[in-house]
Amino acid sequence: MNSDAKPLILRGATAITPFRREENVTLVLKDGKIDQMGHLEDIERPENSEEIDLRGHYVLAGFIDIHIHGGMGYDFCDNKIDGYEAIGGFHARHGTTSIIATIYPQPRDPFLESIQCLRKYCESSGPDRIIEGIHLEGPFLNPMMHGAIRKDYMWPATEDSFEELCETGGPWIKVMTIAPEIEGAIEVLRAASLREVKQKSYSPLHLSIGHSNADYEQIAEAIDNGLEGVTHIFNAMPSLHHRRPGILGGTLLRDELFVEVIADAVHVHPVILQLLLKVKKYDRIILVSDAIRAAGQPDGVFDFSGQRVLMKCGRAYLEHSPDTLAGSTLTMDKALRTMVKHGGAKLEEAAQMASLNAARILEWKYRRGILAVGKDADLAILDENLYNQMTIKAGTIVWRSDRV
Repeated sequence: MNSDAKPLILRGATAITPFRREENVTLVLKDGKIDQMGHLEDIERPENSEEIDLRGHYVLAGFIDIHIHGGMGYDFCDNKIDGYEAIGGFHARHGTTSIIATIYPQPRDPFLESIQCLRKYCESSGPDRIIEGIHLEGPFLNPMMHGAIRKDYMWPATEDSFEELCETGGPWIKVMTIAPEIEGAIEVLRAASLREVKQKSYSPLHLSIGHSNADYEQIAEAIDNGLEGVTHIFNAMPSLHHRRPGILGGTLLRDELFVEVIADAVHVHPVILQLLLKVKKYDRIILVSDAIRAAGQPDGVFDFSGQRVLMKCGRAYLEHSPDTLAGSTLTMDKALRTMVKHGGAKLEEAAQMASLNAARILEWKYRRGILAVGKDADLAILDENLYNQMTIKAGTIVWRSDRV
């Protein structure tokens, strides 16, 4: 954190904790943490503090995006520090305070290079960085369900390859998407689940099914071997069939699984968002952007893994397969608005889906996703229409609109 940063006093906001809504709350942020929380008359003002009036605004825990490829014309696989900064800066303007940088499969050397570059950046950056880990969307995926990912870049699933990825990324690999039905995948899941125990180290890895054609029995076996989540539910997987329950049947039935959802009302229809919330409940849904380099840019032609992507009206499709969505241009504040306005969620529920649930699977739940004394001072300040107006990371304002 910035040791020279003044303590911040945020007064008069409606706090979404997210377990309850508390009116007219004052927060004192000091040394990167929430130092005090309560009514203004009960707060002791630190010396040399900056005071900000937030009446008419909501204060939420900062958003945690565990599935995001880029923005502002950059992709994490570009391996450019200025690109990392541009991506983080853009999404911070929309309330995101933590990014798990997602990289898609590539041939061996460039894939390892992307992991190495992200690891180096995370290790050299301070605690106020936005990028805080790596999500490997593959490379052990099912080519039959490749979606916008190049199937020729997918790898056979072997424990040796998995260990090479882990050695390259170290503790910064936080999430891995895998198709459990491909040959060798169950052994990789088992190795990933036992890795902490064997190494006697604490480096949690959230294992998520995606780009998969698994049947229900294979999902059940994968859960028993460490599977915990579902990558962008409904996308890059078969539809629900009443005689072949498959991934969606397993996902909706099994309470063990957290599910990512791209809540832009494009990847998933609003009615299906409502159904997901009704069946899966808000404490098992994680909002993600799956944003690509086109996010924050005008309509045009972009690259995704060496493929031309056409963006029109903010929707991105592969040029050679115009029915295939290629990621999104979504931001997390828009995802939250979509769940409230179209998905039937209360703001408190949407706030949990945008932050706390991701903190849980990353094992940050004692530091992030909740407004309380002692928690990290990572905050998103929203107006009455749920548009982000200020973002605070580790107690420092990283973006502020001219309306606050």
